[in-house]
Amino acid sequence: MSRTAILRSLVILLIAAGVGAVIAHWSHFSVDALKSWIEDFGILAPLLFIAAYCVAAIFFMPASLFTLAAGALFGPVWGAVYSLGGGTLGAILAFLIARYVAAEWISAHAGPRVSRIIDGAAREGWRFVAVTRLIPIFPYAPLNYFFGVSRISLLQFIAATLIFMAPATIAYSWLGHIGMEAASGRDNWVEIGLFGFAALALIAFMPRMIKYIRR
Repeated sequence: MSRTAILRSLVILLIAAGVGAVIAHWSHFSVDALKSWIEDFGILAPLLFIAAYCVAAIFFMPASLFTLAAGALFGPVWGAVYSLGGGTLGAILAFLIARYVAAEWISAHAGPRVSRIIDGAAREGWRFVAVTRLIPIFPYAPLNYFFGVSRISLLQFIAATLIFMAPATIAYSWLGHIGMEAASGRDNWVEIGLFGFAALALIAFMPRMIKYIRR
């Protein structure tokens, strides 16, 4: 076995072990736990959060959990910025791992649904990525790997991910901030109400944006 094949096998095993560890400790993941862990690092908290988000993207951890925690930790604006940065960087890393390390393994084990996603990305390019980023029900982490196997260019993938992941990221960051404000018992209900209304408006606007992209 060549060194390249050994390296690929080790990377795949590492990712599988990481995913297994996430599944085994799934009950320990929560917004409060993540918030408590990151805020202890003071001024380094934003960098640690972005790095943790990258790891989450590779090991299939729930992205919405990190975005909600970012809103609670850093506020609705910077929480969205850090989440979008970490989520995009993590998506790029998973994309590159799939394209240059695990492409053969993923293609060999891809079922009909995964094959349709890969083919759709190859046909529609950035539009397919845009639709999947705008609809939060699509699994964020696995999609990064599937797109890496497809023929879509890295530049198109990055641009579509960064732009079209922004609405959901902003909405979830605001919701995380609202939850933190409500839990702290603060009396700024006007601010909380405005943030909540804006978040719901963003979510409601997504289907129209998807229709426009499809056309």
